[in-house]
Amino acid sequence: MLIQKNLKHRLIKSRQISGAVLLVLMMVISISYPVFVKADRFDEQINQLKTENDKKQQQVDALAIEADSLQATIDKLQSQINGLQQQIIENQKKNEELKLKIEEAQKELDKQKKLLGENIKAMYLEGQISTLEMLASSKDLSEFVDKEQYRDAVKTKIKNTLDKVTLLKAQLKSQKEQIEGLLAEQEALRKQVSTQQAQQSRLLNLNQSQQASFNDEISSNKEKIAELKRQQVLENIKLFGGGVQPGIPGGGGYPWGNAYCVHTGTVTNDCYNYDWYFNGSPWDPWGYGFRNCTSWVAYKLAADGKVGFTYLGNAANWPGGAAARGITVTYGSGAQPGNAAVNPNGYYGHVMYVEAVTPDGKVVISDYNRLGDGLYRGPDGGSAAVLSQSGLVFIHF
Repeated sequence: MLIQKNLKHRLIKSRQISGAVLLVLMMVISISYPVFVKADRFDEQINQLKTENDKKQQQVDALAIEADSLQATIDKLQSQINGLQQQIIENQKKNEELKLKIEEAQKELDKQKKLLGENIKAMYLEGQISTLEMLASSKDLSEFVDKEQYRDAVKTKIKNTLDKVTLLKAQLKSQKEQIEGLLAEQEALRKQVSTQQAQQSRLLNLNQSQQASFNDEISSNKEKIAELKRQQVLENIKLFGGGVQPGIPGGGGYPWGNAYCVHTGTVTNDCYNYDWYFNGSPWDPWGYGFRNCTSWVAYKLAADGKVGFTYLGNAANWPGGAAARGITVTYGSGAQPGNAAVNPNGYYGHVMYVEAVTPDGKVVISDYNRLGDGLYRGPDGGSAAVLSQSGLVFIHF
């Protein structure tokens, strides 16, 4: 009703017509109004499907992040295990070196003990005679002194060797305890890694299952979106009388006619979601996707020095958006060269550029992406369409 009231106000203001004629115009508008409801319905369906796909993709990404986080934890633990293993190897090497030192020291100790035993035996025997007799039996005084010094030296060496063996055994014990501690720590880490790997394996299996499910749903939604776009093409074909001339790549002087499809990397053939890119961006200077009908009309309007046409969204949204900006919008008539002509049918709608108005009131139009192919059709390519103004909305930028 709001559209009807606004339109009625424009018609009363711009034209002085009788109440009967005005009533007829209102009836025509009322008949065409369901077209906009249909577009809104498509819009809601498409947006809902895209929202569902975005949510599912976020869930897939979250699962991948969680799996990566677990892998990072496992890698960190494995790094610690490797570090401990290196310490264990080094300690075991030291352990073997200590064992060799203890073995050598033990041999020396046994040797010294044997010498000490022989000396103790000799000392015992010598202890049965007096010092005076021992001195008398020696060749000279120096021989007596040498024997005493030798025995003292043997005692000292035995003591030192015994101390060395005791110290080495203590070091060996400490080294063994350190190795046992490292082995225990390593075993604990290995158990932790095993737990993490089991969790990661479970998550990856779940991840793959969920990803497959999510991807199936995303694929299904994409098919639904493609079907809605197919319906848009059918609406365009109906508009052009069931026949559409071949398009021209980059025709009409449009500078981005070679924008490539981001999904295939090619310039030719259809492109999913009309995602054509140029220099890494999908957007033209006025906020529209390259090679889309909106971008073509924006390019033409900019060349004409017009304003107020930027960032209006899909073609079906242009009439309402332009009217909200105070731009004149006429329905089914009033076309002038340089206008934007909108077919609001379908989800996206379709916007064209009015090249001329024929004497019998029809419009000669040029456009891009009429069949979802990103191609140009217009007078200079011999593929211009001549359409009745009925059913079209004209925006007078």
